[in-house]
Amino acid sequence: MSTSTKRARGLSRRAMLEVATDEELPASDLPDKRQGEMAPLVHVDEALLETLQEVFAGTSLMSDQRKVRAVVTLRGHVDVAWQQTRDAFLEIGRALNEVDAVLDEEEQESLKRGFRKLFPFSETVASQFRVIARAVDAGHIRKEALPGSYGTAYQMALLNSEQRRIAEKEGLIRPTVSRNALIEFRKLNEGVMPRQARGPDPAKMRAELGRLERSEVKLSKALEGLRKRIAEIRELLALEDEA
Repeated sequence: MSTSTKRARGLSRRAMLEVATDEELPASDLPDKRQGEMAPLVHVDEALLETLQEVFAGTSLMSDQRKVRAVVTLRGHVDVAWQQTRDAFLEIGRALNEVDAVLDEEEQESLKRGFRKLFPFSETVASQFRVIARAVDAGHIRKEALPGSYGTAYQMALLNSEQRRIAEKEGLIRPTVSRNALIEFRKLNEGVMPRQARGPDPAKMRAELGRLERSEVKLSKALEGLRKRIAEIRELLALEDEA
């Protein structure tokens, strides 16, 4: 590795790795009132340092620690928000699938027709959320690999098992993959069919175990509520009998 790569202009690599980790940014250094919640997000590792050097090559930004801190803090804040977005559409998809499981076919169709009257997004978007949630809960895609954009996550969820295997090898099953990259991959691998299943699928079994464990927790809470209500009713009846 060359000396120019090892050192950011004006700041040593050691100094760069210590950016905003040994001291906090003054409130005036950040553009808004989120300083307090953003400060803990600041972290510079080797990979991020190299990326910053690449992105800002030809500028003087890397020699200004204050600016570097601001960019790194922004990146951390966006990463957290992006993850929260992913968690939100995944949970919505799971909730939609749970409701579909208790509605009959006619009721499901009625819900789809009137969906926009009840919710702040369309049935088309809802159907994508459902597909994403099914793919994750079936163990086809790890939650951590989901992109923060539901449109991109949907393209990933549409891949069959063999396509996913190939996409994994090509490094496409990752949260930073682009929607266009997945669309192009699907076009190139449109004719790729899943292999014949042989024996139990560990991923599916783990996914089923997760679903069963979540159901067990819900049922336990419901059972606890029922027992509490039964005890209350018995107590009230006993008081009535005494009167």
